[in-house]
Amino acid sequence: MLRCPQCGSTDLYEELGGYGGFRYRCKQCGYTGSFVIESEEELPSPEAVVHEEGETHFTIPLWIKIVAVLFVLYLLLTLATL
Repeated sequence: MLRCPQCGSTDLYEELGGYGGFRYRCKQCGYTGSFVIESEEELPSPEAVVHEEGETHFTIPLWIKIVAVLFVLYLLLTLATL
């Protein structure tokens, strides 16, 4: 089953195809592209996922985590040499 990566709809059709690959168009949101989600199981649509009011999702980028670890290691090494 193919799903639209933007809206989660299964209402897709092939716009182009052949040696260069396929390009799909979503009938619901108008997405056009070669990237689609393919799965054998029935997935819930994005509209079915309900977030609680006031709930925020915040992730710290990996590069900030790496810089923080390196900074802590630097501090530990400088304190150990004192």
